[in-house]
Amino acid sequence: MTRDAVISFRRGAALWARIERPERGNACGPEVIDGLLDWLDRGADDDDVRVLVLTGSGSAFCAGADMRAGAELLAADRAAVSARDAGAAASAGDAAPSSLLAYLDRGGALVEAVARAAKPVVAAVNGAAFAGGFELLLAADLAIAARSARLGDAHARHGIVPGWGSSARLPRLIGARAAAELLLSGGAISAEEACRLGIVNAVADDDALDAAVDALVARLSVPDAATSGRILALTRAARDGDGALAAGLARERATLAEHVAAPQFAATVARFLG
Repeated sequence: MTRDAVISFRRGAALWARIERPERGNACGPEVIDGLLDWLDRGADDDDVRVLVLTGSGSAFCAGADMRAGAELLAADRAAVSARDAGAAASAGDAAPSSLLAYLDRGGALVEAVARAAKPVVAAVNGAAFAGGFELLLAADLAIAARSARLGDAHARHGIVPGWGSSARLPRLIGARAAAELLLSGGAISAEEACRLGIVNAVADDDALDAAVDALVARLSVPDAATSGRILALTRAARDGDGALAAGLARERATLAEHVAAPQFAATVARFLG
């Protein structure tokens, strides 16, 4: 029997989603992306759901893109390019195949769907949140982290550029200089430091994380859902600015496409996978 990549369940007024890939650090492979998009749709369609909560299983919240899946897609892309270039029908104007970039774009679309979800999204950061997992956290409206959790963008440490929004969102959240240090170093910070910087709202003991999230959900579940929705829209508009975030995301995506197309990227991925 195939295990579901994402388990969703009701808990009070919240619809939770738990990523169930602990052996891969809860990385966002295609099946995880599909499961999380389904969770967002279910939450939007159910009037009894007031809050959406995202968490992970085991010791990780989410490790971001599944680089093993990405390596397979990259190899397929390179093989397709070689076959095309060897064929008589190839022309200089032909676009290079990029199933890897399509996969990364789908992950980016998931993060944007979280940022625009119909209900407030709370990240219950149960463990490590790096790279795309950190970007998922940044897209949530609120976050509570377990005390043992470690967080960070991590892309620079592995020779990869952000692709799911951290270069655009993190400076808006914590300021340009603090963001530059985290992004350029690729380092990890503690849950307490993340709270001090404003990346998460609060820190809870590991065994009290769910209870802390339940208490937050109860506070968010005010009687008038319409008013809550309007306030959510206003806070998101202020968070995203007048087109500034969208422009930053577009620049990031263009940079990612250039980075992935570089000849040395395959070696970068191979080093990452060890």
